[in-house]
Amino acid sequence: MKNNPFTEITGQHTAKLLLTEAIEQNKIAPAYLFSSQVEGVGKGKTALAIATEIAGENNHLDILQIKPTHPENTSQQKGIPAIRVEQVREVIEFLSTSAVKAKQKVVIIHEADMLNPTAANKLLKTLEEPKTGTFILISSYPQKLLPTIKSRCQIIPFQRLTDEEVISVLKDQQIEVTEKILAISSGSPGQAIANITMLASISKEITSQLEVPPDDILNALSLSNSISSWNHETQLWLLTYLQHNWWQKFKSTQLLAKFTQARKQLLHHVTPRSVWDNLLLP
Repeated sequence: MKNNPFTEITGQHTAKLLLTEAIEQNKIAPAYLFSSQVEGVGKGKTALAIATEIAGENNHLDILQIKPTHPENTSQQKGIPAIRVEQVREVIEFLSTSAVKAKQKVVIIHEADMLNPTAANKLLKTLEEPKTGTFILISSYPQKLLPTIKSRCQIIPFQRLTDEEVISVLKDQQIEVTEKILAISSGSPGQAIANITMLASISKEITSQLEVPPDDILNALSLSNSISSWNHETQLWLLTYLQHNWWQKFKSTQLLAKFTQARKQLLHHVTPRSVWDNLLLP
């Protein structure tokens, strides 16, 4: 191996070691599963790095990337995205022709756990057949994949990064991260960026008032009224953010219990105003 293809991948020493050995020994597996328990730790970037190593630099014609999409029916655009059987057929067609410049083609399937049942079964049949291509499946929820699909892949484990590594990744992108954001980012630069974006979308006036639990009933009711009008995802995120901040300041198990109850209620579609009233009222 003339050059290390993983120089820009921070951390992930085990994954890089396994893949480097495969490249050096010319023993690239027919299929890999890049697996982690948290998103945004470098699986996609590493997949593209090894795909480029296999297919050749600047030879994107021999690399196919598949990602979940929304149904084509416009009435279902807000539904849950998935990898559909049509996309697996695209993979089969892609592999049916010879590589343009490389020895073999590479297929990268992002969020492979979002394969719908029909697509998953068709992919399984494709993995069982000898092909002139390498598959790289990427998933942060590997438990959702068919066991028969996982059994045909060499699993490459990806770990949470250390705080120092997360800071380094973000610094390279000229992004500053606070200790509060870092603490709720689960060792994931991608999650840290998502958290920074989410915090920026919330009024600073509200976050400043919530540095500590409200001690005034009217203020608590006003905050509850504002927050309960937000979308569901933002409300759940704010619960996580406040839980960490308030625990650091007060170490109160009573507060933890209130957060646990609030999260369960929001997930079970209890009226948001009621949830925030119960959490914020002194």
